[in-house]
Amino acid sequence: MSDLHLDSPGHETCTKPSASKMRWSTAIIFLATALAPGAQCLFTGGGLTILSKNNLDGAENDKSAAILINQPSPNYAAAMACQLLGEETWDPKKSKFTTTLARSLPYQAYLGVVPRDQLYWVSKSNPNADKCRAIDPTGKTRNVDCSTELPTLCSQSARVSNQTVDDTSSNWQVQQFVGSKLVTGYRDLHAWKFRGLRFADPPRRFTYSKVANYGEDGEIDATKAGADCSQPIGEVTSGSSEDCLFANVWTPYLPRMAGQDAKKQLKPVMLYLYGGGLTSGSGKNPNTDGTNLASRGDVVVVSVNYRVGSLGFLNLNDDVHKGNYAISDMITALEWVNKYIKYFGGDPNKVTLFGESAGALGTHVVLSSPKAKGLFHRAILQSNPDGYPSPERPVTPAIFYDTLAHNYETTTKNVLKDAGCLDAKDKVACLGKLSGFDLVNLPTNAYGIVQDGLYLTTPTLNFTSTLASKIPVMLGITRDEVGVMIDDPPAPNATFIQYFNTVAQKHFGLPANSTSLFSLPASTLALQNNEAAILNSTISLLSSLIFTCPSLAKAYSASRHGTFKDTYYFVFNRTYQMPGYSRDWCRPPSTNGYPKGILDMEYYKCHAGEQMIVFGTEARGGLPDRDGNDFAFERLVVDYWGAFARWGKPEFGKGYLEVRGFEGTRREVERLGRWEGVDWRRPKARVLQWGGKGGMVGFGELSGLCASLGVELTVLEG
Repeated sequence: MSDLHLDSPGHETCTKPSASKMRWSTAIIFLATALAPGAQCLFTGGGLTILSKNNLDGAENDKSAAILINQPSPNYAAAMACQLLGEETWDPKKSKFTTTLARSLPYQAYLGVVPRDQLYWVSKSNPNADKCRAIDPTGKTRNVDCSTELPTLCSQSARVSNQTVDDTSSNWQVQQFVGSKLVTGYRDLHAWKFRGLRFADPPRRFTYSKVANYGEDGEIDATKAGADCSQPIGEVTSGSSEDCLFANVWTPYLPRMAGQDAKKQLKPVMLYLYGGGLTSGSGKNPNTDGTNLASRGDVVVVSVNYRVGSLGFLNLNDDVHKGNYAISDMITALEWVNKYIKYFGGDPNKVTLFGESAGALGTHVVLSSPKAKGLFHRAILQSNPDGYPSPERPVTPAIFYDTLAHNYETTTKNVLKDAGCLDAKDKVACLGKLSGFDLVNLPTNAYGIVQDGLYLTTPTLNFTSTLASKIPVMLGITRDEVGVMIDDPPAPNATFIQYFNTVAQKHFGLPANSTSLFSLPASTLALQNNEAAILNSTISLLSSLIFTCPSLAKAYSASRHGTFKDTYYFVFNRTYQMPGYSRDWCRPPSTNGYPKGILDMEYYKCHAGEQMIVFGTEARGGLPDRDGNDFAFERLVVDYWGAFARWGKPEFGKGYLEVRGFEGTRREVERLGRWEGVDWRRPKARVLQWGGKGGMVGFGELSGLCASLGVELTVLEG
């Protein structure tokens, strides 16, 4: 970028672009009005929007997509701007207007970005024509004076990416100023992508994170994701590091320099926290790639790493090293988003924090933190293990934050003993002799959340106080969460009591005689020699104990006390288990005639079975549409999640589905009816399924086992 000099925002001087610069796509496009000495420089670009049709089915580029250069310019500058992107002006003869632009252009007017009758530069009818050509939102072309200033449509020839193909070569790269940093990302057919962005300074062990400063000049290569946080070998097989606080950003829109675009052009932001039991996980998990959610949802998606295990949570109870370092990472990520996401086209005043499993737990905790108030504006909690048992609380209706002293006695001392540091005078120095990888691989790996007095000041999320962020919240479950966590089916001669107690102790740490903790029906306790019934009762009871009943109680109390602005509840009754994390019973039964499974037959809807659906990544992972409805259901869910990020409720603005051409979703929403918020007097949940089989159901249909487990709807009211 040495041939570009910025005197001040809104004023630019430039020279002829160099050959090397011409190979780079750039989000800040400056063109000379003539190549003669003394020529003036004309700002013609910035504000780059990818216009593509994304049905989440992995369809290849059919050449109908376009890149919209929002800034109006004369025609000669439009052609040069497309060349800087490695493209040409969009050609109506080569591309089918009705496939993509027939929806994408009216949508720009729907957003209020352009007038309804806006014209856009496209290619000339022939290169030597005297007249220049423009297209309107209906697809009609007309000759226009070449000096007229119009937005420009460029071709979009980038490929569709997937889990094995993601071309980051210079042909597709883009440079964007973020603060004072020049950041290089890239694009595929559907989104602009920036990987491995530091959102925090390299963290010092056992200290809270601090927001990275993008205020100093410099360049950042954001074409590759950063290292994962140090963790035991599992989901992450290699390459983890303590220097791991990186973000990834996917966006359909890049604003012009210095965030000068109007606020209405900025997109809602969705910041994702991964699961992994607070001991593992990755912000670059391919199942949660943000490309499709950003593209179809028209949102900016951000995923971040946070420290896990002892590096994220070890509390030394010394008034300095008090744990919750991972919580600080999550809130630091929100601070970074608030400061810098506008440079990626995101609206810092419309941020949704969401997560699955431990990521939902993290979202729950951040909702409790006074440090996070005002940093985000909606939240989604997918499969939060609110009722996960502990030795002191085998039956718990909520997540409790431990005291520093108790956590030190029950967890930290075991870590110190394992490390040979229990009697060390300087325990931090002693632990410093271990690598991060060795520390999190000790027999004891800390992951407890504590009341540190800064990030958390109460023992739990208080539904009757003003501490919780008063924002719209969506929360829910998959129907049979723990199915994937059980790996041993009942033996042919098993009894329910034997099997349940064994599974509950082995997989969830419940006491050996855990059936005695509950008031279970005599018919259930008497089950024997019936493998299917025993497995079904065990999965149903443990799913209810750990996930369903506590989350229903949370939604009920939040509604009753107005803890959140609005509360919405969901149950996934259709799932797609990701490869490598499944059980046979978490997949629909198959036959010779239906090798991919019969989804109308019963199967267990297990934990994480909604993950690929929410991100629209089934086809990205090479998975088939099992019954012809998988991708349609994905589209419905992505549309709901995007709507919540945009409007703060899982409903669609008037005309939104029509203008975007989301006809399948429109028909399904019409069949299902309105997604009602939780009203504690008559609480209801949305069952997420396809073919009109979902809809609203009363909490009573989901809480049938809760009373016998001691986790009634009103359990948090005491």
